[in-house]
Amino acid sequence: MLSILLVSTTSGVSSSYADALSSNSPIFYRPNGYIGDIYYFQAIQITVSVTGAYSFTSNSDMDTRAYFYETFFDPSTPLVNLITDDDDSGDDIFQFRIDVNLQSGRTYILVVTTHGDYVTGSFRVLASGPASLGLMSITPSTSRPIIT
Repeated sequence: MLSILLVSTTSGVSSSYADALSSNSPIFYRPNGYIGDIYYFQAIQITVSVTGAYSFTSNSDMDTRAYFYETFFDPSTPLVNLITDDDDSGDDIFQFRIDVNLQSGRTYILVVTTHGDYVTGSFRVLASGPASLGLMSITPSTSRPIIT
């Protein structure tokens, strides 16, 4: 389930992505997770048309966490291409906020997951910056699938 909403504001442009983590979502051993714990995730490819500073925040009943990658994301090697991550810097309790400078023509991936393992629920990501962003769900390929 994917929805993209573009809204112009006086302070910039916002793009929104909504989805849910479920028991059918892909899994990985996230950075900063507990050894052996498995986390559901959603990978969102970001298309940038205008270079500039962008902010990504979450809104969810879950305790969300995010990882931001450049070029590609492989769930079996989650530290490769990692630019930054965040757990609880958002305006709402237990929500992420990532502020990052993006360049047009480059590939970025935002990985939304949770603080706790095996947590499911819906979430929304709000991105704001100088222009609207393309936000599209992707299924990343992996060099070593995780077997549970």
